[in-house]
Amino acid sequence: MKTKILGIMVCMLVILSVAAVAEPIKIKQISKGTTSFDDDVPTWNVGDSWTFTINDFTVDYDESGQKMFMDGKIDDFKWTVIDTSGSSYKVDFTGELTADYEIYLSSPSATLYVTGTFKSTLTHLAGTITFTKSDLEIEDISAEIKGITMATISPIPIPLPIPFKLTLDGDLSTVFPIFDFPLHALKPWALPDIDVEMNVQFGGIFGLIKIPVTFQIHYSWTPLAFWCWSKESITVEAGTFDAWEISSIIGEFFEYYYAPSVGNLVKIDATMPNGEVHGELKSTTIPH
Repeated sequence: MKTKILGIMVCMLVILSVAAVAEPIKIKQISKGTTSFDDDVPTWNVGDSWTFTINDFTVDYDESGQKMFMDGKIDDFKWTVIDTSGSSYKVDFTGELTADYEIYLSSPSATLYVTGTFKSTLTHLAGTITFTKSDLEIEDISAEIKGITMATISPIPIPLPIPFKLTLDGDLSTVFPIFDFPLHALKPWALPDIDVEMNVQFGGIFGLIKIPVTFQIHYSWTPLAFWCWSKESITVEAGTFDAWEISSIIGEFFEYYYAPSVGNLVKIDATMPNGEVHGELKSTTIPH
C-alpha cells in the first residue's frame, strides 16, 4: 500500500521511530480516574478540522551520505477532513513553518549542500493524510514545502534569496497503527513488520537543480510497541480534555493523548533517535 510522507515531517517523526532502540519496559501507576469503559473509533465528517501548535520539532536524518537536519516550529498546523467516501478519510493540512535547516543530497548526476532558514511569511506548507475509517491507521501522507528561502549553497559563502520546492514522498509496506480501537485502560498493540521508503526531491532553484534522493528504513515486528495507559485530564491551548494517554512500552520515545470528545490527538511529546516533536491542540470545529 502506498503512503507518502512528510517528516509532516512532524506526524511521522512520532510514529516511525518507535522500535529504534530497546530499553526496559516502563512501569506506571494508573490514575484513580481510570475507567474500564471502551472508547470506539470516532466518525469524522467533511469540514471537521483540528488546528495544532507544534512548539518545537527536529528532524535529524543522516544515512548513506544523505543528510537532512531541520529545527523549527509550525504555527496553525490545521487538519481538515475533505473526503469521507470509501473506506478512508482524506485530510488536508496546512501550516506556517519557521525553521533552520541543513540539507546534503547526492545522486549520480549532482550533489547539493544547502543551509538556510524557512520563514513562515515566505514559505507554504501543505499536504494530505489518509486514515482508515476502521482504526484511524495512517494509509498515506504527502507534503510539499515551497517558497523563497535565504540559503547558502556550497561553495558560495553568501546567503541568497532562492525560490525552492521540497517534496517528500514515501511508500509504506502496510498501514501504520497509531491507534487500535476501541481504546481502554492497559490495552497494548503491536507494531507490524514495516518497510518505509522516503523519496525526497529538492528542486526549483531557478529551474536548474532537481535532485531525487531515497531513504529506506526497516522496522521489525514488535508485539508490545504501543500501550494505552489510562484516561487523564489534560490541559492544552484548546482547553481541558479527558484523554487517553498512549505511549511506547519499549523505551520512552513518545507519549500522546487522544481525546474522545474531539475525536483526535490533543497533545504529543516525542523524542526519537532521528528527531523530536512537541505540540498540542490549539482549536477545533468539533463541539466539546
